[in-house]
Amino acid sequence: MIYGRTARSLMSRASIRPDIAERVLGHAINGVGGIYDRHQYREEKAQALAALAKLIESIVHPTDKVVPMHRRK
Repeated sequence: MIYGRTARSLMSRASIRPDIAERVLGHAINGVGGIYDRHQYREEKAQALAALAKLIESIVHPTDKVVPMHRRK
């Protein structure tokens, strides 16, 4: 299970816009934007979650290979 702080930090690392990350977490948007902007941002949130899943996958199963170093003779 991923917790809010970890998820939010990982979304920043995945270059997800801060306002979308906050909406993904279900946080209330303060100020005028929170009052007047009633768009659901479903597509943006889905893209954010896909980017988060891709980042987590790359952390859990890294694709980079460690190449052993050999001494030249």
